Amino acid sequence: MFENLASQERIDLAKKRMTKVVDYFLYLVELHANNSYAVYSPALSSQIPKSYAANAFFVFQRSMYQLEIVRLCALWDRAELIKDNISTVIELIDNETIIRILAANAALPWTTGNPGHIAVVNPTGDPQLDAKITDAESNKQFGIQASKRANWELREAIAAARKILQSEQLRSLMNVRDKHIARSLTETRREKHGPITPIKIGDETDLIERSIPIVERLYCWVNGTSLSIRESQRIDQNNAEALWKGCTFSVLR
Repeated sequence: MFENLASQERIDLAKKRMTKVVDYFLYLVELHANNSYAVYSPALSSQIPKSYAANAFFVFQRSMYQLEIVRLCALWDRAELIKDNISTVIELIDNETIIRILAANAALPWTTGNPGHIAVVNPTGDPQLDAKITDAESNKQFGIQASKRANWELREAIAAARKILQSEQLRSLMNVRDKHIARSLTETRREKHGPITPIKIGDETDLIERSIPIVERLYCWVNGTSLSIRESQRIDQNNAEALWKGCTFSVLR
């Protein structure tokens, strides 16, 4: 379904899908920051003794944890044109022609403005003309560097994404989502082909961390916009701390 699309149509679709992917991923990062207190830390659970209230708190913890798994798996779900996920973006751009186009696009912002410090090799003696030559040469060099970087980082992001898509870690998370969270199944299709490794606490954290450079690079070179997810993580963690560290429970029974 992807190969039948024209190159520019694939690029346009990738941009649209990637915009949504970033929105969903930033929400996942926010959710994970809150879960660092609600699920992974004793900051809240240590305040609740063995009680009736503990049952309700466990439901809250479980729902928060399961929602994180659902949202994470959705970002790495099977590629389809109607899906706003990383897999779809990868399938749309994993093509030599498209990578070359995106790499060429990365040089375009340097065609005007932002002079650098490249000296004129053969000065004309006219300061204004020399300045224009310097600007043009500087921009050309920056453009070449940006194009090379885009080419390399796009290929790195695609390779890293393919590695995740083929990983046992993702299979385990997907299987739990399909079997116990999204549906109630005695056996999944994956399990019919052999046993699936059980998930471990922390698998979701590791997968989020591995996803960050992929999302940043795809957004940078497909959409032409830089993004610091690490900065969003820092802000989200501060926000979560401001709420959850200020929460105290008074258990009635």
